[in-house]
Amino acid sequence: MPTSQAKAKAQSQRVHRHPTEYSSVLAKHGECANILHSFATLPPEVGYEALLDEEKILLLLRQHPITNLHWMLIAVVMLITPFVLLPFFPPFAMLPVAFKFVLILFWLLFTSGFVLERFLVWFYNCFLITDERVIDIDFFSLVFKHSSFAQIDKIQDVDTQVGGVLYSLLDVGDVIVQTASEIPQFEIEKVPHPSQVTKLLNELMYEEEQEKIEGRTR
Repeated sequence: MPTSQAKAKAQSQRVHRHPTEYSSVLAKHGECANILHSFATLPPEVGYEALLDEEKILLLLRQHPITNLHWMLIAVVMLITPFVLLPFFPPFAMLPVAFKFVLILFWLLFTSGFVLERFLVWFYNCFLITDERVIDIDFFSLVFKHSSFAQIDKIQDVDTQVGGVLYSLLDVGDVIVQTASEIPQFEIEKVPHPSQVTKLLNELMYEEEQEKIEGRTR
């Protein structure tokens, strides 16, 4: 039978605990399989090409959907413009029907491209919190993106900022992460539940300290 000391040693050498064991935020929200969610905890369908061995994504953050409202309104105006305004524009009214059709089709394709581009920028501009790092992914186009990261144990301070009546009602704000790594500051802007993000980061920082104290390693 193993002695109590052997059991304690085996426990101390155990690889990271399951995130819901040490994080009340993850335990509360559980697994979110919706890839369009702006606050997706333990997302099972999300990956990242630069993840380390056994590194797990704990939280996927995007800007709150309310931030898309401005370009959605622009898209609606663009969509109805050919049908509402152009028929009353004299040069357009004099054009042949076939030519009008081509112009309207071109405009709708342009509008579709605008909507797709804005959606992709929102969808792929995200912030990942793993059990080892915070990862900031800036998506500029289909051919260019930039990623930066910092280890959890390099985080020095986490601040939350919420401004405006609408953002307060929707629980939307900014999370500012100060680090001792090459990237001194990460700004996670206009994300849902900023206080929950701050709490999760504090829980991860505490868990990292406990791992060092207990001698738990990968």
